[in-house]
Amino acid sequence: MFMQRLLMTQLVALSVISGALADGPPEPAPTATVDIAATLRRAERGDPGAQCELATYYSEGPADSRDFVKARQWFQKAADQGDAGGQRGLAQLYDSLDPDAHDAVQAAGWYALAAEQGDAIAEHRLGLLYLYGDGVRANADRGLALMGAAGEKGLVGAQVDLAFRYRDGQGVKIDLPKSLYWFKAAAAQGDPKGQLGLGYAYDHGLGVAVDYHKAFGLYLEAARQGQVDAQFNVGRDYDRGEGVEADCASAEEWYRRAAAQGFDRAMLALGFLARRCEPGHPERVAEWWRTAAEHGNTDAVANVGVLYGKGEGVPQDDREAFRWYLKGAEAGNAGAAAKVGWAYTNGTGVDMNYEHAAEWLSLSAAEKEPTGLCNLGYLYDKGWGVAQDYREALRLFTESANLGADQAQFNLGVYYRDGNGTEVDPVASYMWFTLAAGQEFPEAEARANTMRHVLTPAQLAEAERRLKQWRPVTP
Repeated sequence: MFMQRLLMTQLVALSVISGALADGPPEPAPTATVDIAATLRRAERGDPGAQCELATYYSEGPADSRDFVKARQWFQKAADQGDAGGQRGLAQLYDSLDPDAHDAVQAAGWYALAAEQGDAIAEHRLGLLYLYGDGVRANADRGLALMGAAGEKGLVGAQVDLAFRYRDGQGVKIDLPKSLYWFKAAAAQGDPKGQLGLGYAYDHGLGVAVDYHKAFGLYLEAARQGQVDAQFNVGRDYDRGEGVEADCASAEEWYRRAAAQGFDRAMLALGFLARRCEPGHPERVAEWWRTAAEHGNTDAVANVGVLYGKGEGVPQDDREAFRWYLKGAEAGNAGAAAKVGWAYTNGTGVDMNYEHAAEWLSLSAAEKEPTGLCNLGYLYDKGWGVAQDYREALRLFTESANLGADQAQFNLGVYYRDGNGTEVDPVASYMWFTLAAGQEFPEAEARANTMRHVLTPAQLAEAERRLKQWRPVTP
């Protein structure tokens, strides 16, 4: 009835990294070297600073020095003198540092005492407790006010925390102007996460006009401090020529820096970069994608399967391709599941089995994977592994086509031309054939031209209007 091109060879695209909040409260700062004997003498004389220093050594120092009982004792002595550092230290022990003594109510109480003295870290941590109702009655306004007070004192952790929360709506309503305010405050202090977040705002027009050049500059500042997401984004900008002149060598340098920190998406990107910049060395593509796969990147797992299917950089081997597809699918990768389903449909690298094909394609389609949706629609069109159902096929093709799949767009052109699962609609047929032709899908341009000749001037005008309005759906 219509062409069903193999869609499974599509490789995974790359996107910019935005950064995100870390789970849980901010990490404690590294502990400086402590002269234990001298500090102990000062602490025993009642010096609250020395008492806090000694307590911090026992709670955050070298692993062989950890003693939370002693830490609590010395923080308590400082807190009993009204010292904000001691109060905050006790709160942190109850909050997160001592896993055997977690007590959110105690943590909130001690944070509150320190916050009353203007301790910025205590304000930030107490704000988080209010935001989530942990140890206190939930009060988002109170929590945000405390976190804002900490941020205004220059606590960069609070600034970054607020910026991401307002951008992503984590525990608060999305507020891009406030997000931008706090990202700028953190970036002004040279904080790499602040620079990353502000760069992402310029990259995507979040509260500001899109400015790729500014975004690149901010990513670069963060990347030079070792921020791995920013290193990836700098590599991506050099790769694509966004905000900076495209440069394969510079893209590789920054991708490699991120990859050296174990960033699997950078390894995946290095494979794509080698594919584009070193077309005569497909083995390098395979090497990087294997490395990414070994680090758990399921997109890379599926892509290694594609290489085996095509024989690029590795021996052509359909069974080995299927093995990689299945590995990715079993790890939850929707694209790999679509490939497994299509392999079962065609008997490529595995015995043909339409029931298994329908099972895997259904899993992929449930994740709104365009290829899985389209190929499941093909099974419904043919009645392979499922009851034949043109209406269901039409629904699946439509969902896939609106996500931009050229095969599905072509299939819809056929369906509306022939009235499969719907009324004959030459206007819709022409529109979908034209969209597929725009992606250089085989035969789509010829089919669109054929349909164009059967349209009345009014129908053609309507089709052109729909084409101007059509936009792909963002998954």
